[in-house]
Amino acid sequence: MHSVPRHFPGRGAIGSRSAGTNSEAAVSAEGRAGHCRFRAAGFARRKGERGSAILESFLAMILLGMILFGILQLFQLAVADMVTDYAAFRGARSAAVGFRDEYAIREALIKSAPVSGAMVTPGRVGYSDWSGLESEKSLLRGYMEGDRHVEYANWVGEERFHTDYRCSHYGELLIGGCSVCGSGHGHYVRASVQGFGETTRFQFEFVRYPLNIPLHDWLTGRDSIDISGEAELTNHSSAFLE
Repeated sequence: MHSVPRHFPGRGAIGSRSAGTNSEAAVSAEGRAGHCRFRAAGFARRKGERGSAILESFLAMILLGMILFGILQLFQLAVADMVTDYAAFRGARSAAVGFRDEYAIREALIKSAPVSGAMVTPGRVGYSDWSGLESEKSLLRGYMEGDRHVEYANWVGEERFHTDYRCSHYGELLIGGCSVCGSGHGHYVRASVQGFGETTRFQFEFVRYPLNIPLHDWLTGRDSIDISGEAELTNHSSAFLE
């Protein structure tokens, strides 16, 4: 039998393998260190970005709030404009079928009640929502029949009388502005009936209609606006009054 010599790697081979292992370990350690430094830098960056995200969200919420309030204010004004046109139409119809001017104006005022604010005369203290609504409807019927007086906040505002004793109209009911004392802070309505031959024209207007949505003065630069409506119908009063 012949023995087969076994060949073992020399020291040089072992040394080379050890050197390769050490270099791989060094590269791996350096990679782990770099990864840790990257994670630390990313964490610091995310921590700094967290404050900027809160600030950006806050600014976006302010912008969205302004847009929302602006849309609500436009919606409120659109409803008031439609009701004003309808009130003018109802007033013109009442005058066109033969009602006296004062009753035509009352009809227009009643139809403008949904956008006229709270009822101030008489007060509604103690009424619940549904009972208050029924009571208000009965009051409006009495007002239309001439049995009583009602008043809403947007018909005549808080300053209802001339308060300057030096004014020649001192103590009188304040309707609109006064050229003597300069009063005119209240909200009120202006209604008029005009006849032109075979047609009847009715004009209805909210003077200084209040803007109640938050930030209205910032969005529009004012606290009130004038809203007017006009309707013109053929006069059929002669046929109804025969």
